[in-house]
Amino acid sequence: MTASKNRIKKHKCPGNERHNTYKHTTSKFSILFFLLLFLIPTCSANNIIEINPVDTPQGAVILIIDGLSSCYVYPEYTPYAIDGSVLDKAMPEKMLQIFDNSCRVLDVIAPQTFTEGGHSVIATGYSKADGVLVGSSGTTIYDIAHDNGYLTFGIMEKGDSSGFCSKQNVIIHDAENSITEPEMIIATNRISGAGKGISLDIAELMQKNSAKLQARLDTYPEGSQGRYDIYNIWAIETGMHIVDLMGTEYPGQNYILTINAGAVDSAGHYKKDSGYIASIEGIDNVTMELYKTCMENNIAFIFTGDHGMSFSTKDSKGGHQADKYSVMPESQKVPFVIAAKDVKIEVIEGQFGQEDIAPTILEILNMPGKLRASDGVAIPVKDYVNLKVIVPEKGELALMENEAVLFETTTYESISLLGLVPDRDYILKYSSTANPNKDIEMLVNTGSSTIINMHAPSKQSTNDKSYQNPLYIAGGGLIGVVNLAGLLLIRKVLKE
Repeated sequence: MTASKNRIKKHKCPGNERHNTYKHTTSKFSILFFLLLFLIPTCSANNIIEINPVDTPQGAVILIIDGLSSCYVYPEYTPYAIDGSVLDKAMPEKMLQIFDNSCRVLDVIAPQTFTEGGHSVIATGYSKADGVLVGSSGTTIYDIAHDNGYLTFGIMEKGDSSGFCSKQNVIIHDAENSITEPEMIIATNRISGAGKGISLDIAELMQKNSAKLQARLDTYPEGSQGRYDIYNIWAIETGMHIVDLMGTEYPGQNYILTINAGAVDSAGHYKKDSGYIASIEGIDNVTMELYKTCMENNIAFIFTGDHGMSFSTKDSKGGHQADKYSVMPESQKVPFVIAAKDVKIEVIEGQFGQEDIAPTILEILNMPGKLRASDGVAIPVKDYVNLKVIVPEKGELALMENEAVLFETTTYESISLLGLVPDRDYILKYSSTANPNKDIEMLVNTGSSTIINMHAPSKQSTNDKSYQNPLYIAGGGLIGVVNLAGLLLIRKVLKE
């Protein structure tokens, strides 16, 4: 559907359609695909066991304020221009209240000071990530969320790479990145099965909210501060409506909602440092409203930025990507604030990277899984840690502390053990049902949440299942054959 002003569109994200040119090659692959289905085992489910009681949030809202540097909002920092002059700070009263009632990580550095890079790092936990990596399999928090039964939604005024879009069940994004005349597109992906009805309801809500955006913007002159504020407020308010809908209609469904509010970054570029500060203050009240909505619905509230903003002098236009800007702390330092029931209320000192945000989000949600490319580590924001234990085959698994058995079961699946005491020694014992020679005992110190692979010691990777079963090796070889055959067939079609 297209509106005369709002230009609201619906389509599927890039990558979900298959080109008709190659339909006639399908039959030639059928036998190979069926063989693959039989040869490659399906992934086993993951059992979650609470060793001590934990309060896992129903989901998370990740609010990314595009271009927001912690230098302008954290009380500990003073922002400077490139010429050394002191810049004004924002005075967001409500944000500061959120900071005081949350876990706030003081020093987080963005390794890439541009929009796609920042969003890619936040999604993957990899410091050199880009949109291509985000679109790859198993690389993002959204992939792991889907594996654990979560739905994922996005409201992205900026940061909407095709890879990022492809990982959301439903996303609305501004294809024009325009505060004057935004082009809001609603895209759907992975909406089959149990999540289809929910996703369609979310898409309908997004469409209704989009239909009102242009009229709200037009109440203010082009380039005015009010127009910048409305653009941001609309995104955050739409997020609140989604949280309310999910809490009312689908209280048992876990989800991650990612919101990018884009006008703070735009104000830094076009409205100088004064407009940048005014735009931060312009989202103060609505950010508090979103925070309260999350707390009322047991949703983790995560507040951050993709990169910061630097200014050459006072009363100048800003930047963050060019060399003279990117080296400045004002471009590199981003806020990272977390509020959830099990998360400690404190200020965490020490230097961290933006790549640490993704594994920390998984930790907050007690979500088992490993980001395939991540070089980040979870920041310790809780009073307990978790272990994911992988077993090679059916057998007996026990967790012990000293001589006491805390948990034991017969399992052939991976198991996540939640609520363990940090920095404590535990013993994991595994005994294979079919092969008594596979008895394994491990001493584990819970310095941090981790994945334990209960396989006999070897030089092979403990996280790569392709090394754990001969069928995976056979399947891998057959995949290679299929890929080669596919390339040859495609080449033949192109020639024809």
